[in-house]
Amino acid sequence: MTKMRCTFIFLLSVLSLTCAAPPRSQKEILSQFFRYAETIRGIHIHNMLGALVNVLQQIVDSVPVEERGPGTSVQQSYINRGRNLLQHGSTAEKYEHIYGQPGDDLNDSLSEFQKTEMSRIASKGYPSEVTKEYEKLHNKFTEGATQMKTKLTLATIAQESEVFNAINKYITSNDVQQHETLIKEVLRFKNKY
Repeated sequence: MTKMRCTFIFLLSVLSLTCAAPPRSQKEILSQFFRYAETIRGIHIHNMLGALVNVLQQIVDSVPVEERGPGTSVQQSYINRGRNLLQHGSTAEKYEHIYGQPGDDLNDSLSEFQKTEMSRIASKGYPSEVTKEYEKLHNKFTEGATQMKTKLTLATIAQESEVFNAINKYITSNDVQQHETLIKEVLRFKNKY
């Protein structure tokens, strides 16, 4: 249900990007692109949190009841908070839940058994699911940037070279581990428009 809702939001944003009344200015075109980029990144972060919650729940469920202790309780609290954020959280809250300090604390709470289970479960598809999410974001971003560039004048592209250098750096990067840093670099320009 949540994935369908995210897909609907994404399709709606693409539809508005391609079918909306033509923007009146170059600045509006850039602004529209940044709204689009934020939307697809929000969907990406939502899907990443969903994947993380699922794999962690599998790990908790794999721990025999008699071996569950404080670490398992910490994990279950983290999972429950993640589920709540999936339903009601902002993109910033979801991002912080994935990449922030609580994630580091969670990692410290894993028992050796849980670390072994995490490796076993992760090897069954979590990395490929994460890679697919990064690829989807990258492809949609590239598609949106390409459409935007066709609507801009060469003078605007030249004038906004710093923005386009950041966009091109993200588009041409093959290092998935750098994508989050690179897209954040692009989005730091959003308030300029």
